[in-house]
Amino acid sequence: MIRVLIAEDEIPLLRGIKIMIEKVNPEFSVVKCAHNGKEAIEYLEKNPVDAVFTDINMPLADGIEVMKFVEKKYPEAAKVVISGYSDFKYAQEAMRCGAKEYLLKPIVQEELEKILGCIQETYKMRQLKKQKDMLQDVIYASKKTIGEGKVQIVYFCAGPMMREGMEESVAECGFWKNIQIEEVAAHLLPSDTSIYAFEKNQANEKIFLLVPKEKVDLQSFCVKFVEKMQENKICVTAAYHEEVIEMQQIPTISHHLRKVVQENILFAESSIVDDKSKQNNNDEFWRLYSTMTDISPEKEQIVLKEAEDIFNKKKIRQKECINMLQIFLETFMENNDSRDEVDEEMVWNLIMYSQNTQQLFENLRKILDQKWQSRQSETTEDLMKKLDLYIKEHMAEPITAASLATKFGLVAPYLSRLFKEYSGYTLSQYIQKIRLDRAKNLLDLDEEILAKDVAEMVGYSNPLYFSKIFKKKVGVYPSEYRKKKY
Repeated sequence: MIRVLIAEDEIPLLRGIKIMIEKVNPEFSVVKCAHNGKEAIEYLEKNPVDAVFTDINMPLADGIEVMKFVEKKYPEAAKVVISGYSDFKYAQEAMRCGAKEYLLKPIVQEELEKILGCIQETYKMRQLKKQKDMLQDVIYASKKTIGEGKVQIVYFCAGPMMREGMEESVAECGFWKNIQIEEVAAHLLPSDTSIYAFEKNQANEKIFLLVPKEKVDLQSFCVKFVEKMQENKICVTAAYHEEVIEMQQIPTISHHLRKVVQENILFAESSIVDDKSKQNNNDEFWRLYSTMTDISPEKEQIVLKEAEDIFNKKKIRQKECINMLQIFLETFMENNDSRDEVDEEMVWNLIMYSQNTQQLFENLRKILDQKWQSRQSETTEDLMKKLDLYIKEHMAEPITAASLATKFGLVAPYLSRLFKEYSGYTLSQYIQKIRLDRAKNLLDLDEEILAKDVAEMVGYSNPLYFSKIFKKKVGVYPSEYRKKKY
């Protein structure tokens, strides 16, 4: 309910205004009818309200004094002047005190309805923002002391689930394709359900928190949402917890749902799982693994084709795909007399930069081919120096391993491996490092620069994501960095 105080020294009029407000809009509740300005101020000293309707000319304290007190004590409260005085000077003074509306007696119901509608809309937006801020504190700061409220929770992952340390690659790959997913979800839910989406762990992972009037059928919602994403060619995995939970349970349930996604996410396929889903062993893959230990070089292509056929016939979990790629690379590189340790980053990049089975095996074959191709015009070190310089000169642009691979003529996973051998960093780690180093320099050099401007200058289109990464890697938020001289 929207709490209203009315201050009016004419008792019949005071009662009439109270009745009219509550009749016109039942969302408003008149909690105090003050007979003069002093009585209104005394009530407001101890009791918060959401809206104040006050006459101008009253004994003991006039309406302007009431407005000034409200503006200081409760600046967010709506302030409406009701007066028989049409003199412009009263309106000016009221506006300076924060009044948004000025009603003349006698009150016209249509005008009151319009004002109440505006107040209600502002109040609703303010409440939604407070709710989102509170939920954001729970999600990102894991705050224990929070207000009352119940939510339902869904965990979405667009594309593959990434391991830690690949934030830059994921952030710039645009798995959600700039779709306003909260708006899409809102159209699939009852109109009285509030919905909030938050990034978690990686930029392609989203926690949806639903604040419903009545419990939502999350399975049905997930099916419809995933279908909408598939229409936009976005592969999505959804894990949901059907029951309504207390807000303090959000961190625990969201962590559990992420583990459910990790265990059940399919390679290049959308899927929906609840938090009780259990994985099943894929015996056919275990048989394939057992044949991978003694493969002669001439059988490489045969084995790759056999594995590709299995991928085309079955839905393969991402974790099984990773295991198989690891074995492929270790076995085939060893058969080619390479004793290099297979970089785990290469496997993860294969997963990330392959949108389907065909692309995955094309990239795998390119890695095996490029491993042994020598560059006639320049050494690997020369190429990596050029790559290093290019990254530094274009850090503010949406550079990714995929775009760099296209420019420098190598498949993305193999390019990332070469760069790590050269610099000690994977491409995503290096891009993140130089961006954050540049961000710290900008914050040190200019005390007036805003964090959101710094984010844009170093290549982060999402200021919230920039702040999250900065806090994770530097230890404080950008806004705190200068204060603490971190």
